[in-house]
Amino acid sequence: MALNIVDAIEPFNESLTSHDNFIIAHNWGPDRWGCSFTRTQVHETDDGTKITIGKDSDRKPYSCGELIYRQANLSYGNYQIEMIASNIVGQVTSFFLIANGDTEIDIELTGLNNRVGWMNIWNDNKQNPVSIDLPFDSSKDWHSYQFEWRPQYVAWSVDGNVVLNRSDIRTTPPDQANYKLAINSWTQVQPEVNIEWAGKFTYPNDGRIPQAHFRNINYTPWSSNQSNNGHKQHTDDDESNEAGLNAPKDGSQKISNAGGVKSPESILAIGSGAIVAVAMAFTVWF
Repeated sequence: MALNIVDAIEPFNESLTSHDNFIIAHNWGPDRWGCSFTRTQVHETDDGTKITIGKDSDRKPYSCGELIYRQANLSYGNYQIEMIASNIVGQVTSFFLIANGDTEIDIELTGLNNRVGWMNIWNDNKQNPVSIDLPFDSSKDWHSYQFEWRPQYVAWSVDGNVVLNRSDIRTTPPDQANYKLAINSWTQVQPEVNIEWAGKFTYPNDGRIPQAHFRNINYTPWSSNQSNNGHKQHTDDDESNEAGLNAPKDGSQKISNAGGVKSPESILAIGSGAIVAVAMAFTVWF
């Protein structure tokens, strides 16, 4: 009897004080970003991992950092991390699952507004970003961010409270794609790209080093024998609505009091380089 890939994935829990189980991206990055990934900007610390922005890239104005977990073919389940975001305008702090260069589940924080978190699903090279107002400044202290990925939905949580549940966006099943988990922090400098979302990055002239902090990244697999714990099932109506994802009624379900949901068309360039960047890493190392 063949083993179901959904039930075959092992859980993991990494403090991020060591990078032994991670790939450190080096010497490349999306064209639209203002930085390229370099090993020099990814640091092991007693608390976890610090990713900084530097000036030692020979390809871009700045250098930045990314870690990719080595385990391949990740599947449904709960993905969680603790982060302290950068408060520098134009710097992005990200935690995401990605596959095939066109499928992604994101949590992204930007220095333009540290009281907003961006939750996003990429599928078939289309993205569906939603902003969630946070009841805290994400650059001040550690907070927990997670997403629960199931066949019928993706649900995002902040500090253990569900803030968004989407069952209207189809995701590529894990047996059809090689999903990998990654963290990164990067900069935006082009005024025509992502400025309303992240802001334009300028390196501080007051001695500050732009940085984002990460710790306690973990994954708990979901078994196909588990229930959906009361979450909305994927129905025929959901499938019929998928043809109109860009319509004003986007099908998202905000199910907490964390704040307003926004998905303006002006920010549809959000993080598009991440898909290309991590896809390049998979091609090189896997």
